[in-house]
Amino acid sequence: MKTLTKTIAATLLSFAVLGAAHADQELIPSDNEAGTKLCVTATSGSVLKMNKAMKLSKVTKRYVTEKVTCNGQSMVAFVEQYGEKAEKMNNFLTNGKYSEERSVIASVNSQ
Repeated sequence: MKTLTKTIAATLLSFAVLGAAHADQELIPSDNEAGTKLCVTATSGSVLKMNKAMKLSKVTKRYVTEKVTCNGQSMVAFVEQYGEKAEKMNNFLTNGKYSEERSVIASVNSQ
């Protein structure tokens, strides 16, 4: 019984450590440029904040997804890697095409 208790305790501890390591990730803007602000805002997961930031920067969703790069990645890839609610944000930025692209990539052709 002691072995089972130790195993469960070790498992829970490792999950807690992994969760804490992931939660500590914070993006800090390196400058005050509009593109940098858009990158950081996009990772917040708030569509309302992103929409407001795009209006303040006077850019469109298409411009953001095609021209803005964050750490050398496209906006969609950056949000996918670092963002909260990445699917929701990327669906907003791509007008719903993000889910379609992911389902096509994930589909398996069985013959």
